Amino acid sequence: MKRGGVTYRHLMMTTAVVTALATTLGPARAQLGSMMSPSGNPNAPVNFTADSVAYDKTSTVITATGHVRAMQNGQTLYADQVTINRSTDVATATGHVVITQADGTSVYASHAVLSKGMKNAVMDAVAARLAQNGRMIANGARRYDGKLDEMVKVIYSACNLCKTDPTAPPLWQIKATDATRDLEHKTIEYHNAVMEIDGIPVFYIPYMTQPDPSVKRRTGLLIPSFGTTSKIGVFITLPYYIVINQESDITLTPILASKSGPVLQANYRRVFNNGIIHIDAEGGQDRGRFGDSIFADGTLDLNQDWRAGFSYQHASNPTYLNDFNILPNASELTSNIYLEGFGQGSYARIDAETYQGLVASVNQSTLPIVTPYAQYDFTGLPDPLGGRFAISADAFNVFRNVGTDTRRLSAIPSYSLPFNGPLGQLWTARIEVIAASYDASHLYEQPNFSGTGHDANTGRVQPFGALMLHWPFARGVSGYGTQILEPEAQFVTSPVLGISQNHRIPNEDSLDLEYSDANLFDLNRYPGIDRIEGGSRVDYAMHAAWYLPGGELLDGIIGQSYRFHKDDVYLPDSGLNDNISDIVGRATFKPSPYLNFTYRTRLSHDDLGARMIDATGSVGPAALNFTGGYLYTSTNPYTLYDQSAIPAAYYVPRREVTAGLATSFGAYNFAAGTQRNLETGKFDQASFSAGWQNECAAVNLIFNERFTSFNLDDGDTTLLIQLTFKTLGNVGFSAL
Repeated sequence: MKRGGVTYRHLMMTTAVVTALATTLGPARAQLGSMMSPSGNPNAPVNFTADSVAYDKTSTVITATGHVRAMQNGQTLYADQVTINRSTDVATATGHVVITQADGTSVYASHAVLSKGMKNAVMDAVAARLAQNGRMIANGARRYDGKLDEMVKVIYSACNLCKTDPTAPPLWQIKATDATRDLEHKTIEYHNAVMEIDGIPVFYIPYMTQPDPSVKRRTGLLIPSFGTTSKIGVFITLPYYIVINQESDITLTPILASKSGPVLQANYRRVFNNGIIHIDAEGGQDRGRFGDSIFADGTLDLNQDWRAGFSYQHASNPTYLNDFNILPNASELTSNIYLEGFGQGSYARIDAETYQGLVASVNQSTLPIVTPYAQYDFTGLPDPLGGRFAISADAFNVFRNVGTDTRRLSAIPSYSLPFNGPLGQLWTARIEVIAASYDASHLYEQPNFSGTGHDANTGRVQPFGALMLHWPFARGVSGYGTQILEPEAQFVTSPVLGISQNHRIPNEDSLDLEYSDANLFDLNRYPGIDRIEGGSRVDYAMHAAWYLPGGELLDGIIGQSYRFHKDDVYLPDSGLNDNISDIVGRATFKPSPYLNFTYRTRLSHDDLGARMIDATGSVGPAALNFTGGYLYTSTNPYTLYDQSAIPAAYYVPRREVTAGLATSFGAYNFAAGTQRNLETGKFDQASFSAGWQNECAAVNLIFNERFTSFNLDDGDTTLLIQLTFKTLGNVGFSAL
């Protein structure tokens, strides 16, 4: 082991020393036990070793010399020499003195005088090794009752010294004229403390405290952060952490700013035996008026199968959220309460949800209130034929102050049966029925604008039958993995539905549709059941893949659909309006761990013109990685939701490109990225980050610029600098 920078060999007592201690040191052992026990118990067992022991029956002094080690009550004393005066109950240790506590922390000294079972001590040239690599040194220290260490001329740091120049100052350190280390309450207090970085003083505070590095939770001030923003001006935050009990705590953070405030934040946490709750609330002056917000969530495990939970989000206004960077650029807040259960192959949930709009383009009165919303899903075990039965059911009530009110009850039972063909074909037969009943009012309002009347009280039962074929052809290529060529085809049949039939049904879950390879073989390509495609069709595709031995991959699919009738249930330019659909495809190219490229597309069946392109890729290892993306859609469906007719903006294409790079080497990391709208010729946003860290400190710089308008603003700029000191906490500087 190493003590005080000197390597000591492990020495066991010789037989002569053992015999001498056993036969002549009975009284000395009892006296030594009293000296070494923190509780002062003279009967506590002592393990005592040394190279030699001098003891005179007529003398009151015992001297142990040479690699002395005494162990008692989980505490160990090491020294080159220990002299015990039995009449005064004082032990003097000299030469590489080390006192190791039961928790593993150690105190080093060149000289120590101990009394009262080592409860009291006076030490010279003291050094203490704490948890998490924390270290303290002092010119001298005095220990009282085994609970307090008073130290003078103190230095504390959690950084390692430079290996090539140990005399150089560490990356950061705290210097103080004196400090008190409370061993019982695990707290360190500093007086006249100076923070130094690389030996340069940067911060002075007359008094500061910190928990011992071994403490995970302790009431007290946290490190403040400060900076400047264009919205609230120069600001400072002063967080105060309060441990309420073992299960809960709260952090109170006043924010003082030159343009706004004051503001008080309160972050409350509590852990139960079977749950957890978080509450983040705050309020204060912002732009001449009071603003506030509250975010709360929690879960409670009722038993092994059921749990309940909630989420509550509310803000007085979006400006307050943006100014104090609580939830910037949010368009709405969602609150809900739920009960859910898990069984073998089954899931059930009932919840209620409300929404708060935050942007000027959203009218709060048109947002839905969903209460209740009940769901149930079940998938059975395979039957003797290998088939599986499944059912999905739900019931919900949606109402709006302005807009369509809808109540729906639905059930979707299905059965699928896989079987093999004689030539290696993989067949799957499926039967599914979509049954739903509706009671709705104000269909002529958002989001339906159906124009068919005020109310609807109707239902629908739509059966589907399908037969799916996968016919894989595989071959191994010596040393080059496996190649697969797989034709896929599916026949789907269902009663024909027209647009007039669909428009008698309120639409809550099928407001969007993106036809791609992902839903080519779905029985219903809409995301929900309020809109359904009927009739008969054939879906077909060719799938090919090459799996290489090192994990490299080439994978792709191209497919299309043929309908036996034209369907008017789809939006214009959706790719599904004619008998023959657009062509959809995907290609994934991963020839090495340092190159990954995925390309998705939808091509017009008339002229093979691109209707959708979604391409993403990354190149390079972690040391230098480039990413890029390109998105193109011929229409913009997001313009439809609050329109009674298809607006001209629907036909304006979306074209966006993204690019980024990231690098990480040693203690450093950098990243940068941007997004540009090619239709407008302007950048949407740009970001940059840089960081550095070692065993005791970290520095992070984050910059983000948003050029687009949000909630009628002129964009946004964020700059955040964060310094982390191990065992001390974080210091943040931000500017907007």
